[in-house]
Order: sequence, then C-alpha cells, then structure tokens
Amino acid sequence: MRRADILQRVMASISSGLALDPLLNNILGSAVSLIKATHGTIGLVVERNGVPVIRTVAVYNMPEGEMGAEMYPGSGLAGTVLSEGRTIRLNRYGDLNQPTLPELAEHSVIGVPIRWGESMIGFFGIGGESPHRFDAHDAETLEIFAQYAAVAINNANLFKASQRALDEMRLLYETSQRIGLSDDVGGVIDAYLNQVASGGLYVCNICLYDFDQYGQRTAIVVKGRWAPQTGLERLDERLPYIQDNLDPILDTGRTIAIADVRTDPIVPPSLRTIQEETGRWALAMIPMMVKGQRMGLVVLSHTGVHHWSEENLSPYQAVAAQLAIAIDHRTQQTLLQERGQQLAVLQERQRLARELHDSVTQLLFSTTLVAQSIAPAWKRDPLEGERRVERLLELSQTALREMRSLLFELKPGDDMENHDLPATLTGLERIRRYGLLGALRLLAQDFSQDGIKTQVEVDEGGKRLFGLEAGRRSGREPVMEESIYRIIQESMNNAVKHARAHHINIQIKNSASNSIRFSIMDDGMGFTPSTMETGHGLQGSGLGMKTMRERAEALGGTLHIESAFGKGTTVEVEIPLKEIRE
Repeated sequence: MRRADILQRVMASISSGLALDPLLNNILGSAVSLIKATHGTIGLVVERNGVPVIRTVAVYNMPEGEMGAEMYPGSGLAGTVLSEGRTIRLNRYGDLNQPTLPELAEHSVIGVPIRWGESMIGFFGIGGESPHRFDAHDAETLEIFAQYAAVAINNANLFKASQRALDEMRLLYETSQRIGLSDDVGGVIDAYLNQVASGGLYVCNICLYDFDQYGQRTAIVVKGRWAPQTGLERLDERLPYIQDNLDPILDTGRTIAIADVRTDPIVPPSLRTIQEETGRWALAMIPMMVKGQRMGLVVLSHTGVHHWSEENLSPYQAVAAQLAIAIDHRTQQTLLQERGQQLAVLQERQRLARELHDSVTQLLFSTTLVAQSIAPAWKRDPLEGERRVERLLELSQTALREMRSLLFELKPGDDMENHDLPATLTGLERIRRYGLLGALRLLAQDFSQDGIKTQVEVDEGGKRLFGLEAGRRSGREPVMEESIYRIIQESMNNAVKHARAHHINIQIKNSASNSIRFSIMDDGMGFTPSTMETGHGLQGSGLGMKTMRERAEALGGTLHIESAFGKGTTVEVEIPLKEIRE
C-alpha cells in the first residue's frame, strides 16, 4: 500500500507540473524513500564535443560538488550505465572499473538508464550504506521510477521546445520590425545587436567580407560589436582574410562552436593566438549565407572555457539568416538608389510590410491565444494540454516559414516546387499545392481547431476558376490567388481578434458573367459605419484594413463593408473577371 501510494503521488506530480527540476527532485526523493536507500542522483544525457555524457541535475544526500557533475562513458556508476546501456546492480560501489567517489566504496548501488523510445536520455542511480543490500525487486522498482522520470523529462522538453519556438518566432518578428526601419547596412547591424545580442553574456561581432572582381574573399571587416562591458559599437576594423581549415565547414552554413581554443585541434594557430591574448577561449562562429555564398560571420566569444548549448546559440542562429539577407537587400537598395530607382525600393518595402502583416502577424495572434490556453488546459487534462502544445508548435513553425519565405523571396531563382513540402505550409505553399479553394479550406480548418466555426461555400463558377486543376492549367504564379487569400485571412482574423466572433462564413460566387464576388460574414459585435469612415472602427482601421483595400484595388476590384453593433460584419470583395482570366 505504501508503494502504491508513493507511485500515485509521483504520477500526480508529473501530470500537474511542467517545471523539470522540482519534478525530478520529487521523483528522486520518492524512490530513495520507497527503496530504503540513503542517497541518489538523476542525470541527463548531454553532448560535449560530440561525446554523450551524463550531467547531474538532481541529488539526494550526496557529497558536495555532485550537483552539475559530468560523467563520461565508463566513469563512475552513471558513466558505466551510459556505456553499457543497461541496469547495473552492485553490492559494492568500489567494484566499478572507475569509481569517482571513493568514500562510498562499500555502499551498494543500483544504476538505471532513463529511456524515451530507443534513446537513452538520462540516468537514475541510488545507493545504500553497508550492510544494506539491494535485490532484483529494488532494481525493478527503480526502473519504474525511471519510466516516470522519462515522462517528466519528455513533457518538460516538449514544453520547453514550444516556448523556444515561440520565443524564436517573437524574436524574428521583433527584429524584422527593427530591421524594416533601418535604411542602411549599419542600421541593420545595429538592429540585430540591439535586439539579439544586447543584455547577453557574450561579446558579439558582426563581420562582413570584401570580395574581389572574381568573387574571392580579400578582407574581413568587423562592422559592429556588442559587449557586456561597453555595449553597442559601430566599427570598421579591416583585417586581411586568411583561408584556413574552418572555411569548408563554414561554407556549408554550419555553426562552429569551440569550448576552448587552447585544446581544440580544429582551431588554426593564428586564431588560437588571438583568442588566448584576449582571454576569451570559448568561440562560436555562425555563418551568414546569401544565395549559397558566405558573406559574413556572427562571432560570439566568452571568457574562459564555455560549453555552448543549443539554447545558447539558437537566438543568434535564428536571426542570422534574416540578418544576412537584410544586409544583402540593403546593399542592393543602395545600388538602386544610386541609379535613381528609389520608388521601386519603396514599393518593395511596402509590399514586404503588407505581406508581413497579413501572414506572420495573424499567425502570431493565433499562437498567442493557444499559448494562453495551455496552462489551464493542462491542469484540466494533460492530454488536452499536450495537444495544445503540439498545435502551438505547428503554428510557430508555420509562422517561421512565413517569415523566412518573405525573406527568401528576395533571392532570385528559388523554385519551391523542386523541394519537399514540410509538414507545416505557408499560405502561398498551400495555394501552390492545393489551389485557392483548398488553401481556404485548410485556413478554415485552422480556425475551427481554435474553436471558431468556419464554413466555405463555393458555387460551380468559383470551383472552375479556383480549383486545383484550374491553377495547374494556367501555369502562372498564383499572385492574384494569394491576394484573395490574404484579404480573406485578414477579415477572418479581424473577426476573431476585434469582433470576438464565433462563426464565420465564406462565400465565393461567380454568378455574374463579368466578375467574381467574395463575402466574409461573421457573428461578432460589429461596429457602426461612421467609425469606419473616421478610421476608428474595430475592424475598419489600421494597417490590416489599408492592405485589404490595396490588394482589392490592385486587382481592379472593390472592397465594401457592412456592419452594425450587435449584428456582425460582412466584408464583400468584387473583382472583374478579366483580371482572373489574365
């Protein structure tokens, strides 16, 4: 009965919490108590220079210094379990090949791998003072606790991944806003350093290459730096470019992370000398790639030895591609301005702003709603909480792809149809694969999953014009279809965000011989036409309303809104049929 009671309490703690440290400490304490051990540890598998090691993250009655200790394969009980991948039970800890705690040599011990699927993700070990001895039943009980620990670790990792994806998406969005306000390369670099590096632990240098007429690198120029001691600095430090053994790796777009330049054999002598003089032995180099070419580096450094983790590097890596393309774009903008093409640049920036608002901003709003509902959902039902986390990850991945697709549109020659489609598709990818009607139905499903009942009604004429086969026959880029998709998407988001609608109905009709009509109707709170006229209406103001009208007018069409307080809103768009036939 005592065993069942302890196991039940452990299960309850796992289902009600997401913070990993208290969960593992609770599981460890319960296991030590139930099995009548005197001490124990739980560790997680991490990588150090490509080698898996066990890092201790929870301790119970262990010698000082064990918290945070790392065991390589074969070292101590944890390292032995890591290398052999099985449960180990010994009457005497000192019988290990490489015991790390000689003062516990006479203690009996059990070490169990923590597994998720086929992978070992951690270690669970307990010990008891002599003359206590553990039996096979104790080992089986500890294996049960290891299973609970695996569930807790996986849940925490899943939640952590969703939070990281949300943070990365927010960072991309906020950085893009700052970059969008920057007129030159210096301003873009300032935006990156202020948004990504500011307040961090690392010195961050932005380095760009100079190229000769043959496209060969001739110099490396440090254009900007952020350091914890000095803050942001604009620089123009020019150094000769020296090719070394790191170039082939960086040219593939891979990040190089070095914990200690003094001992890592991959470090060139010249680089080792520079870093040793500064005392910044830890170094990470993130390549900035444009059109398959490395045009610069984001270089991070840290005092002393420092083991770089994915969590450390992720924010810098996430925005490095955006930084590279933005720098390249600003360079191209400068050339255009020098040639008197300022108007073309302005129109392109307006288009990017419109696309950003219509795609990423809407997904960010949906993501925020789902994120706010995770905690209460998880308390009610962990399965529902997990489903919402998966939904959050799906929305985050789609938003990131929307952002990156906008940036990659600046690169010529990209043919998306030659690449495998990911699990999450952007609006344009949906149109290309499923046609406008298929894309709208997927959009309606997205809203329905979030509790908004959405219907799409299409007459026969609409099916002929916007079905999948119609798009394949035309062979042209779906520019017009994307504009219609974005108008409808913006209307639907306004209905949820501002009018708090619960039902949305989309109608597409080709009843007239010379036009196509789209209607988006909702049951939200509505607003009066007078507020729309003055620009203060709930759904009639802001960048969203402006871009909807611009898109409709660009197709030669009109946009009309009918609404009243308490009676919902109807958005109607009419486009001349000649625009569609062209």
